[in-house]
Amino acid sequence: MGITSRTIRIGERTYPYSFGEDCLTEIADGIAGLHADTLIFVTDDTVLGLYRTVVERLSGDTPALVLSHRAGESMKTLSCLTEHLETALRAGATRRSVVVAFGGGVPGNLAGLMANLLFRGVRLVHVPTTTIAAMDSVLSLKQAINSPVGKNHLGTYYAPTAVYVDVRLFATLPEDELRSGYCEMAKNCLAIRPVELDRLRAYIAADELATPAALSWLLNASIAAKSAVTRDDTYERRSGLVLEYGHTVGHAIEICDYRVRGAAGIAHGAAIAVGMLVAAHISHARGWLSDDEVSAHYEIITGLGVEPGLPPTVSIADVLAVVDDDNKKGYLTARPDALPFVLLRGLGRPAMTGELPLVHVSLPEIREALEIIAKPSARLAPSGSAPAVGV
Repeated sequence: MGITSRTIRIGERTYPYSFGEDCLTEIADGIAGLHADTLIFVTDDTVLGLYRTVVERLSGDTPALVLSHRAGESMKTLSCLTEHLETALRAGATRRSVVVAFGGGVPGNLAGLMANLLFRGVRLVHVPTTTIAAMDSVLSLKQAINSPVGKNHLGTYYAPTAVYVDVRLFATLPEDELRSGYCEMAKNCLAIRPVELDRLRAYIAADELATPAALSWLLNASIAAKSAVTRDDTYERRSGLVLEYGHTVGHAIEICDYRVRGAAGIAHGAAIAVGMLVAAHISHARGWLSDDEVSAHYEIITGLGVEPGLPPTVSIADVLAVVDDDNKKGYLTARPDALPFVLLRGLGRPAMTGELPLVHVSLPEIREALEIIAKPSARLAPSGSAPAVGV
Protein backbone atom coordinates (compact mmCIF):
# COMPACT_ATOMS: atom_id res chain seq x y z
CA MET A 1 0.00 0.00 0.00
CA GLY A 2 2.93 2.35 0.64
CA ILE A 3 2.45 5.61 2.44
CA THR A 4 0.11 8.53 1.71
CA SER A 5 0.79 12.06 2.90
CA ARG A 6 -1.73 14.81 3.53
CA THR A 7 -1.08 18.35 4.72
CA ILE A 8 -3.03 19.33 7.81
CA ARG A 9 -3.79 23.04 8.04
CA ILE A 10 -5.07 24.45 11.31
CA GLY A 11 -5.16 28.22 11.16
CA GLU A 12 -1.67 29.35 10.21
CA ARG A 13 -0.06 26.04 11.22
CA THR A 14 0.57 23.18 8.81
CA TYR A 15 2.12 19.77 9.29
CA PRO A 16 2.35 16.55 7.28
CA TYR A 17 0.16 13.57 8.15
CA SER A 18 1.49 10.37 6.58
CA PHE A 19 -0.29 7.03 6.79
CA GLY A 20 -0.28 3.61 5.23
CA GLU A 21 -0.12 -0.12 5.82
CA ASP A 22 3.13 -1.89 6.75
CA CYS A 23 5.05 1.38 6.47
CA LEU A 24 7.30 1.31 9.57
CA THR A 25 10.41 1.59 7.39
CA GLU A 26 9.14 4.83 5.87
CA ILE A 27 8.21 6.14 9.33
CA ALA A 28 11.66 5.31 10.71
CA ASP A 29 13.26 7.07 7.74
CA GLY A 30 11.12 10.16 8.35
CA ILE A 31 12.09 10.31 12.01
CA ALA A 32 15.78 9.76 11.17
CA GLY A 33 15.54 12.70 8.78
CA LEU A 34 14.91 15.03 11.72
CA HIS A 35 18.54 14.51 12.84
CA ALA A 36 17.68 14.59 16.55
CA ASP A 37 20.40 14.22 19.16
CA THR A 38 17.94 12.22 21.30
CA LEU A 39 14.51 10.74 20.68
CA ILE A 40 12.29 10.95 23.76
CA PHE A 41 9.56 8.33 23.39
CA VAL A 42 6.49 8.92 25.56
CA THR A 43 4.29 5.84 25.82
CA ASP A 44 2.46 3.65 28.32
CA ASP A 45 3.30 0.26 29.77
CA THR A 46 0.68 -1.58 27.70
CA VAL A 47 1.86 -0.21 24.36
CA LEU A 48 5.51 -0.69 25.31
CA GLY A 49 4.84 -4.31 26.21
CA LEU A 50 3.34 -4.90 22.77
CA TYR A 51 5.66 -2.79 20.66
CA ARG A 52 9.07 -2.47 22.30
CA THR A 53 10.71 -3.80 19.11
CA VAL A 54 8.84 -1.15 17.09
CA VAL A 55 10.24 1.59 19.35
CA GLU A 56 13.73 0.19 18.74
CA ARG A 57 13.07 0.10 15.01
CA LEU A 58 11.79 3.68 14.93
CA SER A 59 14.74 5.00 16.93
CA GLY A 60 17.27 3.45 14.54
CA ASP A 61 20.77 4.74 15.21
CA THR A 62 19.57 7.76 17.21
CA PRO A 63 19.97 7.59 21.01
CA ALA A 64 16.57 7.04 22.58
CA LEU A 65 15.03 7.62 25.99
CA VAL A 66 11.78 5.74 26.65
CA LEU A 67 9.42 7.24 29.21
CA SER A 68 6.55 4.95 30.13
CA HIS A 69 3.82 4.91 32.74
CA ARG A 70 0.90 2.72 33.71
CA ALA A 71 -1.80 3.10 31.03
CA GLY A 72 -4.79 5.29 31.79
CA GLU A 73 -5.76 8.74 32.97
CA SER A 74 -3.19 8.64 35.77
CA MET A 75 -0.68 9.60 33.07
CA LYS A 76 -2.45 12.90 32.45
CA THR A 77 -1.38 14.45 35.76
CA LEU A 78 1.02 17.13 36.89
CA SER A 79 3.01 14.57 38.86
CA CYS A 80 3.59 12.36 35.80
CA LEU A 81 4.39 15.39 33.64
CA THR A 82 6.92 16.66 36.17
CA GLU A 83 8.56 13.26 36.55
CA HIS A 84 8.92 12.81 32.78
CA LEU A 85 10.33 16.30 32.29
CA GLU A 86 12.90 15.87 35.05
CA THR A 87 13.93 12.46 33.69
CA ALA A 88 14.38 13.87 30.18
CA LEU A 89 16.46 16.81 31.40
CA ARG A 90 18.66 14.65 33.63
CA ALA A 91 19.21 12.35 30.64
CA GLY A 92 20.60 15.26 28.64
CA ALA A 93 17.67 16.46 26.52
CA THR A 94 18.50 19.54 24.44
CA ARG A 95 16.77 21.84 21.99
CA ARG A 96 17.73 19.36 19.24
CA SER A 97 15.85 16.53 20.92
CA VAL A 98 12.55 15.26 19.49
CA VAL A 99 9.63 14.07 21.60
CA VAL A 100 7.88 11.08 19.99
CA ALA A 101 4.36 10.31 21.21
CA PHE A 102 3.87 6.57 20.74
CA GLY A 103 0.50 5.25 21.81
CA GLY A 104 -3.04 6.51 22.23
CA GLY A 105 -4.46 9.91 23.03
CA VAL A 106 -3.29 9.95 26.65
CA PRO A 107 0.47 9.61 25.99
CA GLY A 108 -0.07 11.84 22.96
CA ASN A 109 -1.45 14.66 25.09
CA LEU A 110 1.28 14.24 27.70
CA ALA A 111 4.00 14.20 25.04
CA GLY A 112 2.57 17.29 23.37
CA LEU A 113 2.65 19.27 26.57
CA MET A 114 6.16 18.03 27.34
CA ALA A 115 7.43 19.08 23.90
CA ASN A 116 5.93 22.53 24.32
CA LEU A 117 7.49 23.02 27.77
CA LEU A 118 10.99 21.70 27.10
CA PHE A 119 13.20 24.70 26.29
CA ARG A 120 10.01 26.60 25.34
CA GLY A 121 9.38 24.13 22.54
CA VAL A 122 11.16 21.18 20.94
CA ARG A 123 9.99 19.15 17.95
CA LEU A 124 7.08 16.75 18.40
CA VAL A 125 6.21 13.67 16.35
CA HIS A 126 3.05 11.62 16.80
CA VAL A 127 2.99 7.90 16.02
CA PRO A 128 -0.51 6.94 17.20
CA THR A 129 -1.36 3.30 17.89
CA THR A 130 -5.11 3.74 18.44
CA THR A 131 -7.87 4.80 16.10
CA ILE A 132 -9.01 7.60 18.41
CA ALA A 133 -5.56 9.14 18.54
CA ALA A 134 -5.00 8.75 14.79
CA MET A 135 -8.29 10.28 13.70
CA ASP A 136 -9.00 12.72 16.51
CA SER A 137 -6.38 13.92 18.95
CA VAL A 138 -3.45 14.25 16.50
CA LEU A 139 -5.68 16.32 14.19
CA SER A 140 -5.71 19.10 16.77
CA LEU A 141 -3.17 21.42 18.34
CA LYS A 142 -4.69 20.92 21.79
CA GLN A 143 -2.34 19.36 24.34
CA ALA A 144 -3.68 18.94 27.85
CA ILE A 145 -3.58 17.05 31.13
CA ASN A 146 -6.20 16.79 33.84
CA SER A 147 -6.46 18.89 36.97
CA PRO A 148 -7.66 17.48 40.31
CA VAL A 149 -10.98 19.16 39.46
CA GLY A 150 -11.66 17.92 35.95
CA LYS A 151 -10.52 16.73 32.53
CA ASN A 152 -8.14 18.68 30.25
CA HIS A 153 -8.04 21.78 32.44
CA LEU A 154 -4.26 22.32 32.09
CA GLY A 155 -2.82 22.62 28.62
CA THR A 156 -1.67 24.54 25.61
CA TYR A 157 -1.75 24.53 21.81
CA TYR A 158 1.23 23.06 20.01
CA ALA A 159 1.71 21.78 16.48
CA PRO A 160 3.61 18.56 15.78
CA THR A 161 6.42 18.45 13.26
CA ALA A 162 4.84 15.35 11.73
CA VAL A 163 2.29 12.60 12.24
CA TYR A 164 2.96 9.03 11.09
CA VAL A 165 0.41 6.22 11.12
CA ASP A 166 0.80 2.55 10.24
CA VAL A 167 -2.69 1.05 10.39
CA ARG A 168 -1.12 -2.34 11.17
CA LEU A 169 -0.38 -0.99 14.65
CA PHE A 170 -4.14 -1.04 15.29
CA ALA A 171 -4.15 -4.84 14.96
CA THR A 172 -3.61 -5.39 18.69
CA LEU A 173 -6.49 -3.14 19.76
CA PRO A 174 -9.27 -4.95 21.60
CA GLU A 175 -12.43 -5.04 19.49
CA ASP A 176 -14.34 -2.75 21.82
CA GLU A 177 -11.55 -0.16 21.71
CA LEU A 178 -11.29 -0.35 17.93
CA ARG A 179 -15.02 0.15 17.62
CA SER A 180 -14.90 2.87 20.24
CA GLY A 181 -12.44 4.73 18.03
CA TYR A 182 -15.08 4.82 15.34
CA CYS A 183 -17.36 6.64 17.76
CA GLU A 184 -15.36 9.81 17.18
CA MET A 185 -15.93 9.33 13.45
CA ALA A 186 -19.62 8.89 14.22
CA LYS A 187 -19.45 12.29 15.90
CA ASN A 188 -17.88 13.77 12.77
CA CYS A 189 -20.62 12.24 10.61
CA LEU A 190 -23.51 13.31 12.83
CA ALA A 191 -22.31 16.82 13.67
CA ILE A 192 -20.22 17.84 10.64
CA ARG A 193 -20.38 15.55 7.59
CA PRO A 194 -23.60 13.50 7.46
CA VAL A 195 -22.69 12.70 3.84
CA GLU A 196 -20.29 10.07 5.28
CA LEU A 197 -22.99 8.23 7.24
CA ASP A 198 -23.84 5.74 4.52
CA ARG A 199 -20.19 4.69 4.15
CA LEU A 200 -19.92 4.21 7.91
CA ARG A 201 -23.16 2.21 7.93
CA ALA A 202 -21.79 -0.01 5.16
CA TYR A 203 -18.59 -0.84 7.07
CA ILE A 204 -20.63 -1.57 10.20
CA ALA A 205 -23.07 -3.82 8.33
CA ALA A 206 -20.25 -5.73 6.64
CA ASP A 207 -18.32 -6.04 9.92
CA GLU A 208 -15.24 -4.65 8.16
CA LEU A 209 -14.20 -1.91 10.58
CA ALA A 210 -10.80 -3.51 11.21
CA THR A 211 -9.78 -3.86 7.56
CA PRO A 212 -7.00 -1.67 6.13
CA ALA A 213 -9.46 -0.24 3.59
CA ALA A 214 -11.90 0.81 6.32
CA LEU A 215 -9.13 2.24 8.49
CA SER A 216 -7.72 4.25 5.59
CA TRP A 217 -11.21 5.63 4.90
CA LEU A 218 -11.51 6.46 8.58
CA LEU A 219 -8.33 8.54 8.50
CA ASN A 220 -9.20 10.33 5.26
CA ALA A 221 -12.76 11.09 6.37
CA SER A 222 -11.57 12.28 9.78
CA ILE A 223 -9.05 14.62 8.19
CA ALA A 224 -11.77 16.05 5.93
CA ALA A 225 -14.22 16.56 8.77
CA LYS A 226 -11.82 18.14 11.23
CA SER A 227 -10.17 20.29 8.57
CA ALA A 228 -13.59 21.69 7.62
CA VAL A 229 -14.03 23.26 11.05
CA THR A 230 -10.44 23.98 12.18
CA ARG A 231 -8.85 25.32 8.99
CA ASP A 232 -9.64 28.88 10.11
CA ASP A 233 -9.84 28.19 13.83
CA THR A 234 -6.39 27.44 15.24
CA TYR A 235 -7.49 27.25 18.85
CA GLU A 236 -10.87 25.55 18.29
CA ARG A 237 -12.65 28.44 19.97
CA ARG A 238 -15.14 29.18 17.18
CA SER A 239 -16.29 26.76 14.48
CA GLY A 240 -14.00 24.05 15.89
CA LEU A 241 -16.08 23.88 19.05
CA VAL A 242 -18.50 21.63 17.18
CA LEU A 243 -15.90 18.89 17.72
CA GLU A 244 -17.04 18.96 21.35
CA TYR A 245 -20.34 17.34 20.38
CA GLY A 246 -21.06 14.70 23.00
CA HIS A 247 -18.05 15.67 25.09
CA THR A 248 -19.73 17.66 27.85
CA VAL A 249 -21.56 14.68 29.31
CA GLY A 250 -19.17 12.16 27.76
CA HIS A 251 -16.17 13.51 29.65
CA ALA A 252 -18.17 13.52 32.89
CA ILE A 253 -19.13 9.87 32.38
CA GLU A 254 -15.52 8.98 31.60
CA ILE A 255 -14.22 10.71 34.72
CA CYS A 256 -16.88 9.18 37.00
CA ASP A 257 -16.23 5.66 35.73
CA TYR A 258 -12.46 6.10 35.95
CA ARG A 259 -12.76 7.06 39.61
CA VAL A 260 -14.39 3.70 40.28
CA ARG A 261 -12.78 1.30 37.82
CA GLY A 262 -9.55 3.02 36.82
CA ALA A 263 -8.14 1.96 33.45
CA ALA A 264 -10.87 -0.69 33.19
CA GLY A 265 -13.50 2.04 32.89
CA ILE A 266 -15.46 3.03 29.80
CA ALA A 267 -13.36 3.87 26.74
CA HIS A 268 -13.18 7.53 25.70
CA GLY A 269 -15.00 7.03 22.42
CA ALA A 270 -17.78 5.04 24.02
CA ALA A 271 -18.26 7.74 26.67
CA ILE A 272 -18.49 10.39 23.96
CA ALA A 273 -21.03 8.24 22.11
CA VAL A 274 -23.26 8.14 25.19
CA GLY A 275 -22.74 11.89 25.54
CA MET A 276 -23.99 12.32 21.96
CA LEU A 277 -27.16 10.43 22.83
CA VAL A 278 -27.75 12.83 25.72
CA ALA A 279 -27.19 15.81 23.42
CA ALA A 280 -29.50 14.29 20.80
CA HIS A 281 -32.32 13.86 23.34
CA ILE A 282 -31.92 17.45 24.53
CA SER A 283 -32.08 18.66 20.92
CA HIS A 284 -35.13 16.44 20.33
CA ALA A 285 -36.89 17.83 23.41
CA ARG A 286 -36.37 21.33 22.00
CA GLY A 287 -37.88 20.31 18.69
CA TRP A 288 -34.58 20.56 16.82
CA LEU A 289 -33.97 16.91 15.95
CA SER A 290 -36.59 14.58 14.48
CA ASP A 291 -37.32 11.05 15.65
CA ASP A 292 -35.42 9.73 12.63
CA GLU A 293 -32.37 11.85 13.44
CA VAL A 294 -32.30 10.59 17.01
CA SER A 295 -32.75 7.07 15.64
CA ALA A 296 -29.69 7.63 13.43
CA HIS A 297 -27.67 8.29 16.58
CA TYR A 298 -28.82 5.02 18.13
CA GLU A 299 -28.36 3.05 14.90
CA ILE A 300 -24.74 4.12 14.48
CA ILE A 301 -23.73 4.00 18.14
CA THR A 302 -25.26 0.60 18.89
CA GLY A 303 -23.94 -0.68 15.56
CA LEU A 304 -20.48 0.20 16.88
CA GLY A 305 -21.09 -2.01 19.89
CA VAL A 306 -21.63 0.72 22.46
CA GLU A 307 -24.23 0.15 25.17
CA PRO A 308 -26.55 3.20 24.90
CA GLY A 309 -26.75 3.95 28.62
CA LEU A 310 -24.71 4.86 31.67
CA PRO A 311 -22.11 2.39 32.92
CA PRO A 312 -23.38 0.50 35.98
CA THR A 313 -20.78 2.29 38.13
CA VAL A 314 -22.05 5.77 37.19
CA SER A 315 -25.21 7.44 38.48
CA ILE A 316 -27.05 10.46 37.14
CA ALA A 317 -26.09 12.36 40.29
CA ASP A 318 -22.42 11.52 39.67
CA VAL A 319 -22.58 12.94 36.14
CA LEU A 320 -24.36 16.12 37.19
CA ALA A 321 -21.81 16.71 39.94
CA VAL A 322 -18.91 16.54 37.46
CA VAL A 323 -20.45 18.09 34.35
CA ASP A 324 -20.55 21.52 35.99
CA ASP A 325 -16.74 21.66 35.71
CA ASP A 326 -16.77 21.27 31.92
CA ASN A 327 -13.93 23.11 30.20
CA LYS A 328 -16.25 25.01 27.81
CA LYS A 329 -17.44 27.25 30.62
CA GLY A 330 -16.65 30.87 29.79
CA TYR A 331 -17.39 30.77 26.05
CA LEU A 332 -20.92 32.05 26.70
CA THR A 333 -22.13 34.53 29.29
CA ALA A 334 -22.50 32.67 32.57
CA ARG A 335 -25.98 31.64 33.62
CA PRO A 336 -26.92 29.95 36.89
CA ASP A 337 -27.69 26.25 36.48
CA ALA A 338 -26.79 26.22 32.77
CA LEU A 339 -23.78 25.11 30.71
CA PRO A 340 -22.49 25.80 27.19
CA PHE A 341 -23.41 22.76 25.10
CA VAL A 342 -23.08 21.61 21.50
CA LEU A 343 -26.55 20.73 20.23
CA LEU A 344 -27.82 20.05 16.72
CA ARG A 345 -30.70 21.61 14.77
CA GLY A 346 -30.31 18.81 12.24
CA LEU A 347 -27.58 16.38 11.29
CA GLY A 348 -24.53 18.44 10.41
CA ARG A 349 -26.22 21.67 11.62
CA PRO A 350 -25.02 22.81 15.07
CA ALA A 351 -27.17 25.23 17.03
CA MET A 352 -25.45 28.62 17.18
CA THR A 353 -25.10 31.51 19.59
CA GLY A 354 -23.66 34.24 17.40
CA GLU A 355 -20.64 32.66 15.68
CA LEU A 356 -20.25 29.90 18.26
CA PRO A 357 -21.75 26.40 17.86
CA LEU A 358 -22.78 26.48 21.52
CA VAL A 359 -26.03 27.13 23.37
CA HIS A 360 -26.98 27.24 27.03
CA VAL A 361 -28.45 24.02 28.39
CA SER A 362 -29.97 23.87 31.85
CA LEU A 363 -29.07 21.20 34.37
CA PRO A 364 -32.72 20.01 34.47
CA GLU A 365 -32.55 19.44 30.69
CA ILE A 366 -29.39 17.39 31.14
CA ARG A 367 -30.98 15.40 33.95
CA GLU A 368 -34.07 14.65 31.86
CA ALA A 369 -31.94 13.35 28.97
CA LEU A 370 -29.84 11.25 31.33
CA GLU A 371 -33.00 9.74 32.76
CA ILE A 372 -34.10 8.76 29.24
CA ILE A 373 -30.91 6.91 28.42
CA ALA A 374 -30.81 5.34 31.89
CA LYS A 375 -34.22 3.71 31.35
CA PRO A 376 -34.53 1.59 28.19
CA SER A 377 -38.33 1.79 28.28
CA ALA A 378 -38.22 5.59 28.36
CA ARG A 379 -35.40 5.66 25.82
CA LEU A 380 -37.65 4.20 23.15
CA ALA A 381 -40.07 7.11 23.24
CA PRO A 382 -38.18 10.36 23.80
CA SER A 383 -40.00 13.48 24.96
CA GLY A 384 -43.48 13.07 23.65
CA SER A 385 -42.71 11.49 20.31
CA ALA A 386 -45.28 9.12 18.93
CA PRO A 387 -43.01 6.77 16.97
CA ALA A 388 -40.42 4.83 18.88
CA VAL A 389 -36.79 5.75 18.45
CA GLY A 390 -35.25 2.43 17.49
CA VAL A 391 -32.19 0.93 19.08
